[in-house]
Amino acid sequence: MPRWVTPCSSHLKNILLTVKAVVESRADIGAQLVKPGDAILIIRDQPRWLIIRCPCGCGEDIPINLDRRAGKAWRYYERGGRGATVFPSVWRDSGCESHFIIWGGHILLLDDHLEDETWSPADIGDLAQRVHASWPAGGLTPYLDVADRMGEIPWDVLEVCRQLTREGVLVEGTGRQRTMFRRRSGF
Repeated sequence: MPRWVTPCSSHLKNILLTVKAVVESRADIGAQLVKPGDAILIIRDQPRWLIIRCPCGCGEDIPINLDRRAGKAWRYYERGGRGATVFPSVWRDSGCESHFIIWGGHILLLDDHLEDETWSPADIGDLAQRVHASWPAGGLTPYLDVADRMGEIPWDVLEVCRQLTREGVLVEGTGRQRTMFRRRSGF
């Protein structure tokens, strides 16, 4: 099971997503991607691609499709000055095989060999109260369904669900039902 690695605790120290430019075409990228986490956002009417220098330090550029019309696509969020978020995680199946999350302008490397550490954006405001109030009654519900219904960033809702689980308000499923939650009886 992968473990969260905070930017501050990883060997690369404080990996930030640095969007160097917003352009209309891949041809406009040039040599702007230099350091791990440097990125270019391609927008034509809507976000199309995020091209990122791999955060592991291998030096490769990773194209992340943000346009569902072009096939499998990641979701791109930019809200409240917190920095860009991409959902779901990026897992390279070739080259360095890096696996990471882009959340709130930070890049969180995932690694099987490190202690469990968590990181979340500085402030997710009243989201815990809103998630609790809108959680459906009954059985296990995927956090992504609730995030979509609320129009919230999925990583934020997952973090809140885990917080509510620690507080005894929600219960997380196990095995294949991990990341699915239900209200604890009496809440």
